[in-house]
Amino acid sequence: MAGEGKWVTGISPETPAEEAAKRVLAARLGTVKHYLPLAGTQAHEDVEYVHQLRVATRRTGAALRIFKPYLARKPLRHAKEALRAVRQAAGSARDWDVFAEYLAGSKAFKGAGTEASLDFLTGYALGERAAAQVTLTATAAALQPEIDEACEALPGSAGPAKEEETPPTFGDLAVSHLTALFDGFAASIAASPTTPDQLHQLRILGKRVRYAMEVFAECFAPPFGEVLYPAVERVQEVLGTVQDGNVGLTRIAGIRARVKATRPDIAKRVQKGLLAVERELRLSVRTHTRAFQEWIGEWTKLTAAHPLPELLHVAGAAA
Repeated sequence: MAGEGKWVTGISPETPAEEAAKRVLAARLGTVKHYLPLAGTQAHEDVEYVHQLRVATRRTGAALRIFKPYLARKPLRHAKEALRAVRQAAGSARDWDVFAEYLAGSKAFKGAGTEASLDFLTGYALGERAAAQVTLTATAAALQPEIDEACEALPGSAGPAKEEETPPTFGDLAVSHLTALFDGFAASIAASPTTPDQLHQLRILGKRVRYAMEVFAECFAPPFGEVLYPAVERVQEVLGTVQDGNVGLTRIAGIRARVKATRPDIAKRVQKGLLAVERELRLSVRTHTRAFQEWIGEWTKLTAAHPLPELLHVAGAAA
Protein backbone atom coordinates (compact mmCIF):
# COMPACT_ATOMS: atom_id res chain seq x y z
CA MET A 1 0.00 0.00 0.00
CA ALA A 2 1.03 3.64 -0.35
CA GLY A 3 3.53 4.42 2.40
CA GLU A 4 3.16 7.10 5.01
CA GLY A 5 6.83 8.09 4.84
CA LYS A 6 9.12 9.12 2.01
CA TRP A 7 8.47 6.36 -0.50
CA VAL A 8 5.23 5.27 -2.12
CA THR A 9 5.21 1.48 -2.40
CA GLY A 10 2.87 -1.28 -3.48
CA ILE A 11 1.37 0.48 -6.49
CA SER A 12 2.17 -1.17 -9.83
CA PRO A 13 2.53 0.60 -13.18
CA GLU A 14 -0.68 -1.10 -14.30
CA THR A 15 -2.75 0.39 -11.46
CA PRO A 16 -5.39 2.84 -12.78
CA ALA A 17 -4.19 6.38 -12.18
CA GLU A 18 -7.30 7.35 -10.20
CA GLU A 19 -6.81 4.39 -7.85
CA ALA A 20 -3.19 5.37 -7.33
CA ALA A 21 -4.35 8.92 -6.58
CA LYS A 22 -6.65 7.71 -3.82
CA ARG A 23 -3.94 5.68 -2.15
CA VAL A 24 -1.15 8.24 -2.45
CA LEU A 25 -3.26 11.18 -1.30
CA ALA A 26 -4.68 9.26 1.66
CA ALA A 27 -1.13 8.58 2.85
CA ARG A 28 0.27 12.06 2.16
CA LEU A 29 -2.66 13.91 3.72
CA GLY A 30 -2.61 11.52 6.66
CA THR A 31 0.96 12.54 7.42
CA VAL A 32 -0.01 16.22 7.42
CA LYS A 33 -2.91 15.44 9.73
CA HIS A 34 -0.57 13.58 12.09
CA TYR A 35 2.03 16.34 12.42
CA LEU A 36 -0.29 19.36 12.40
CA PRO A 37 -1.36 19.19 16.08
CA LEU A 38 2.14 18.14 17.17
CA ALA A 39 3.71 21.18 15.49
CA GLY A 40 0.92 23.41 16.72
CA THR A 41 0.99 22.56 20.42
CA GLN A 42 4.06 20.41 21.12
CA ALA A 43 6.82 21.98 19.02
CA HIS A 44 8.76 22.77 22.20
CA GLU A 45 9.19 19.03 22.77
CA ASP A 46 10.83 18.26 19.42
CA VAL A 47 11.83 20.67 16.63
CA GLU A 48 11.32 17.81 14.18
CA TYR A 49 7.55 18.16 14.48
CA VAL A 50 7.62 21.46 12.60
CA HIS A 51 10.19 20.21 10.13
CA GLN A 52 8.18 17.07 9.36
CA LEU A 53 4.98 19.08 8.98
CA ARG A 54 6.62 21.39 6.48
CA VAL A 55 8.00 18.47 4.46
CA ALA A 56 4.64 16.69 4.62
CA THR A 57 2.86 19.70 3.13
CA ARG A 58 5.40 19.81 0.31
CA ARG A 59 5.07 16.13 -0.43
CA THR A 60 1.29 16.45 -0.43
CA GLY A 61 1.49 19.48 -2.70
CA ALA A 62 3.58 17.46 -5.15
CA ALA A 63 0.97 14.70 -5.09
CA LEU A 64 -1.76 17.23 -5.83
CA ARG A 65 0.15 18.46 -8.87
CA ILE A 66 0.68 14.91 -10.09
CA PHE A 67 -2.93 13.80 -9.74
CA LYS A 68 -4.70 17.10 -10.46
CA PRO A 69 -6.45 15.82 -13.64
CA TYR A 70 -8.13 13.03 -11.65
CA LEU A 71 -9.43 15.10 -8.72
CA ALA A 72 -12.65 17.04 -8.18
CA ARG A 73 -11.94 20.76 -8.43
CA LYS A 74 -13.63 22.03 -5.28
CA PRO A 75 -11.99 19.73 -2.72
CA LEU A 76 -8.70 20.13 -4.59
CA ARG A 77 -8.89 23.92 -4.31
CA HIS A 78 -9.76 23.81 -0.62
CA ALA A 79 -6.95 21.38 0.11
CA LYS A 80 -4.40 23.50 -1.76
CA GLU A 81 -5.42 26.63 0.14
CA ALA A 82 -5.23 24.91 3.53
CA LEU A 83 -1.88 23.30 2.76
CA ARG A 84 -0.41 26.58 1.55
CA ALA A 85 -1.36 28.35 4.79
CA VAL A 86 0.02 25.51 6.92
CA ARG A 87 3.23 25.37 4.91
CA GLN A 88 3.81 29.12 5.25
CA ALA A 89 3.22 29.09 9.00
CA ALA A 90 5.44 26.06 9.50
CA GLY A 91 8.05 27.55 7.18
CA SER A 92 8.46 30.70 9.23
CA ALA A 93 8.91 28.70 12.42
CA ARG A 94 11.30 26.26 10.76
CA ASP A 95 13.46 29.06 9.32
CA TRP A 96 14.10 30.40 12.83
CA ASP A 97 14.86 26.89 14.09
CA VAL A 98 17.45 26.54 11.35
CA PHE A 99 18.94 29.95 12.19
CA ALA A 100 19.17 29.04 15.88
CA GLU A 101 20.88 25.74 14.99
CA TYR A 102 23.33 27.65 12.82
CA LEU A 103 24.18 30.02 15.67
CA ALA A 104 24.78 27.11 18.04
CA GLY A 105 27.31 25.56 15.68
CA SER A 106 28.86 28.69 14.22
CA LYS A 107 32.61 29.30 14.50
CA ALA A 108 32.12 33.04 14.06
CA PHE A 109 31.90 33.53 17.82
CA LYS A 110 35.21 31.92 18.72
CA GLY A 111 37.12 35.19 18.72
CA ALA A 112 37.46 37.56 21.64
CA GLY A 113 34.71 40.15 21.95
CA THR A 114 32.04 38.14 20.13
CA GLU A 115 30.22 36.67 23.15
CA ALA A 116 27.78 39.57 23.30
CA SER A 117 26.93 39.06 19.64
CA LEU A 118 26.10 35.39 20.16
CA ASP A 119 23.89 36.17 23.14
CA PHE A 120 22.19 38.98 21.27
CA LEU A 121 21.48 36.95 18.13
CA THR A 122 20.35 33.93 20.10
CA GLY A 123 17.89 36.07 22.06
CA TYR A 124 16.70 37.71 18.86
CA ALA A 125 16.16 34.34 17.17
CA LEU A 126 14.30 32.93 20.17
CA GLY A 127 12.00 35.96 20.21
CA GLU A 128 11.20 35.65 16.52
CA ARG A 129 10.73 31.90 16.90
CA ALA A 130 8.26 32.41 19.72
CA ALA A 131 6.28 34.86 17.59
CA ALA A 132 6.28 32.39 14.69
CA GLN A 133 4.96 29.68 17.00
CA VAL A 134 2.01 31.85 17.98
CA THR A 135 1.07 32.08 14.30
CA LEU A 136 1.67 28.38 13.74
CA THR A 137 -0.44 27.37 16.75
CA ALA A 138 -3.32 29.57 15.61
CA THR A 139 -3.04 28.32 12.03
CA ALA A 140 -2.98 24.67 13.12
CA ALA A 141 -6.08 25.12 15.28
CA ALA A 142 -7.97 27.02 12.60
CA LEU A 143 -7.10 24.66 9.74
CA GLN A 144 -7.34 21.31 11.50
CA PRO A 145 -10.98 20.93 10.36
CA GLU A 146 -9.94 21.79 6.78
CA ILE A 147 -7.20 19.16 6.82
CA ASP A 148 -9.55 16.60 8.36
CA GLU A 149 -12.07 17.32 5.61
CA ALA A 150 -9.41 17.03 2.92
CA CYS A 151 -8.38 13.64 4.31
CA GLU A 152 -11.97 12.49 4.02
CA ALA A 153 -13.07 14.13 0.77
CA LEU A 154 -10.10 14.51 -1.55
CA PRO A 155 -8.91 10.91 -2.04
CA GLY A 156 -12.49 9.78 -2.53
CA SER A 157 -13.03 12.40 -5.23
CA ALA A 158 -10.48 10.79 -7.53
CA GLY A 159 -11.90 9.40 -10.74
CA PRO A 160 -11.02 8.91 -14.41
CA ALA A 161 -9.74 12.10 -15.98
CA LYS A 162 -12.03 13.83 -18.46
CA GLU A 163 -9.25 15.48 -20.46
CA GLU A 164 -8.09 13.75 -23.62
CA GLU A 165 -4.64 12.13 -23.66
CA THR A 166 -4.51 12.00 -19.86
CA PRO A 167 -2.50 8.93 -18.79
CA PRO A 168 -4.87 6.12 -17.74
CA THR A 169 -2.43 4.13 -15.62
CA PHE A 170 0.09 4.90 -12.89
CA GLY A 171 2.93 3.84 -15.19
CA ASP A 172 1.72 6.04 -18.04
CA LEU A 173 1.45 8.94 -15.62
CA ALA A 174 5.00 8.28 -14.42
CA VAL A 175 6.27 8.57 -17.98
CA SER A 176 4.51 11.82 -18.82
CA HIS A 177 4.95 13.60 -15.48
CA LEU A 178 8.57 12.74 -14.81
CA THR A 179 9.69 13.25 -18.39
CA ALA A 180 8.36 16.81 -18.22
CA LEU A 181 9.97 17.40 -14.81
CA PHE A 182 13.35 15.98 -15.83
CA ASP A 183 13.33 18.01 -19.04
CA GLY A 184 12.53 21.20 -17.13
CA PHE A 185 15.18 20.42 -14.52
CA ALA A 186 17.79 19.83 -17.24
CA ALA A 187 16.87 23.08 -18.99
CA SER A 188 17.19 25.05 -15.74
CA ILE A 189 20.61 23.53 -15.08
CA ALA A 190 21.72 24.24 -18.65
CA ALA A 191 20.76 27.90 -18.16
CA SER A 192 23.73 28.17 -15.74
CA PRO A 193 21.97 29.78 -12.77
CA THR A 194 24.23 31.99 -10.66
CA THR A 195 22.13 34.58 -8.81
CA PRO A 196 20.56 33.75 -5.44
CA ASP A 197 17.07 33.87 -6.95
CA GLN A 198 18.02 31.63 -9.88
CA LEU A 199 19.62 29.07 -7.58
CA HIS A 200 16.62 29.19 -5.27
CA GLN A 201 14.23 28.58 -8.18
CA LEU A 202 16.33 25.62 -9.30
CA ARG A 203 16.20 24.26 -5.75
CA ILE A 204 12.39 24.51 -5.79
CA LEU A 205 12.27 22.63 -9.09
CA GLY A 206 14.63 20.05 -7.62
CA LYS A 207 12.20 19.52 -4.75
CA ARG A 208 9.39 18.88 -7.20
CA VAL A 209 11.55 16.35 -9.01
CA ARG A 210 12.50 14.65 -5.74
CA TYR A 211 8.97 14.40 -4.37
CA ALA A 212 7.65 13.09 -7.68
CA MET A 213 10.42 10.49 -7.78
CA GLU A 214 9.30 9.29 -4.36
CA VAL A 215 5.80 8.72 -5.69
CA PHE A 216 6.82 6.88 -8.86
CA ALA A 217 9.91 4.98 -7.69
CA GLU A 218 8.40 1.51 -8.12
CA CYS A 219 7.68 2.17 -11.79
CA PHE A 220 11.42 2.32 -12.51
CA ALA A 221 14.51 0.15 -12.51
CA PRO A 222 16.73 0.28 -9.36
CA PRO A 223 19.19 2.97 -10.58
CA PHE A 224 16.29 5.42 -10.45
CA GLY A 225 16.06 5.26 -6.65
CA GLU A 226 19.59 4.11 -5.87
CA VAL A 227 21.59 6.47 -8.11
CA LEU A 228 19.51 9.35 -9.50
CA TYR A 229 17.43 10.03 -6.40
CA PRO A 230 20.43 10.44 -4.04
CA ALA A 231 21.95 12.87 -6.54
CA VAL A 232 18.79 14.99 -6.48
CA GLU A 233 18.82 14.85 -2.68
CA ARG A 234 22.43 15.99 -2.66
CA VAL A 235 21.88 19.04 -4.83
CA GLN A 236 18.92 20.02 -2.66
CA GLU A 237 21.19 19.98 0.37
CA VAL A 238 23.87 21.99 -1.40
CA LEU A 239 21.46 24.59 -2.75
CA GLY A 240 19.65 24.64 0.59
CA THR A 241 22.88 25.67 2.28
CA VAL A 242 23.39 28.38 -0.34
CA GLN A 243 19.84 29.63 0.25
CA ASP A 244 20.26 29.56 4.03
CA GLY A 245 23.46 31.56 3.67
CA ASN A 246 21.87 34.20 1.45
CA VAL A 247 18.83 34.46 3.72
CA GLY A 248 21.14 34.71 6.72
CA LEU A 249 23.11 37.54 5.12
CA THR A 250 19.91 39.47 4.43
CA ARG A 251 18.71 38.79 7.97
CA ILE A 252 21.95 39.95 9.59
CA ALA A 253 22.02 43.12 7.46
CA GLY A 254 18.47 43.93 8.56
CA ILE A 255 19.28 43.29 12.21
CA ARG A 256 22.37 45.48 12.05
CA ALA A 257 20.43 48.33 10.49
CA ARG A 258 17.61 48.17 13.05
CA VAL A 259 19.92 47.94 16.05
CA LYS A 260 22.09 50.76 14.78
CA ALA A 261 19.03 52.98 14.32
CA THR A 262 17.38 52.15 17.66
CA ARG A 263 20.19 51.16 20.04
CA PRO A 264 23.56 52.41 18.80
CA ASP A 265 25.15 51.48 22.13
CA ILE A 266 24.24 47.82 21.61
CA ALA A 267 25.20 48.02 17.94
CA LYS A 268 28.79 48.84 18.93
CA ARG A 269 29.01 45.87 21.32
CA VAL A 270 27.71 43.33 18.81
CA GLN A 271 29.26 44.69 15.62
CA LYS A 272 32.36 42.49 15.72
CA GLY A 273 30.38 39.29 16.01
CA LEU A 274 27.86 40.29 13.35
CA LEU A 275 30.65 41.05 10.90
CA ALA A 276 32.20 37.66 11.68
CA VAL A 277 28.86 35.96 10.97
CA GLU A 278 28.60 37.74 7.65
CA ARG A 279 32.09 36.58 6.66
CA GLU A 280 31.25 33.02 7.61
CA LEU A 281 27.99 33.06 5.67
CA ARG A 282 29.65 34.50 2.55
CA LEU A 283 32.29 31.79 2.68
CA SER A 284 29.59 29.13 3.01
CA VAL A 285 27.70 30.52 0.01
CA ARG A 286 30.87 30.54 -2.13
CA THR A 287 31.91 27.05 -1.04
CA HIS A 288 28.53 25.47 -1.71
CA THR A 289 28.06 27.34 -4.98
CA ARG A 290 31.28 25.71 -6.14
CA ALA A 291 29.95 22.37 -4.90
CA PHE A 292 26.87 22.92 -7.05
CA GLN A 293 29.03 23.52 -10.11
CA GLU A 294 30.83 20.23 -9.43
CA TRP A 295 27.49 18.48 -8.97
CA ILE A 296 26.38 19.56 -12.45
CA GLY A 297 29.16 17.49 -13.99
CA GLU A 298 28.26 14.50 -11.83
CA TRP A 299 24.57 14.78 -12.73
CA THR A 300 25.35 14.99 -16.44
CA LYS A 301 27.31 11.75 -16.22
CA LEU A 302 24.65 9.99 -14.17
CA THR A 303 21.76 10.91 -16.46
CA ALA A 304 23.82 9.90 -19.49
CA ALA A 305 24.54 6.51 -17.91
CA HIS A 306 20.94 6.03 -16.75
CA PRO A 307 18.57 7.69 -19.25
CA LEU A 308 15.07 7.97 -17.91
CA PRO A 309 13.41 6.27 -20.94
CA GLU A 310 15.61 3.20 -20.48
CA LEU A 311 14.78 2.95 -16.80
CA LEU A 312 11.09 3.17 -17.63
CA HIS A 313 11.39 0.48 -20.28
CA VAL A 314 13.25 -1.88 -17.93
CA ALA A 315 10.60 -1.34 -15.27
CA GLY A 316 7.88 -2.30 -17.71
CA ALA A 317 6.04 1.02 -17.74
CA ALA A 318 4.49 2.20 -20.97
CA ALA A 319 6.82 4.23 -23.16
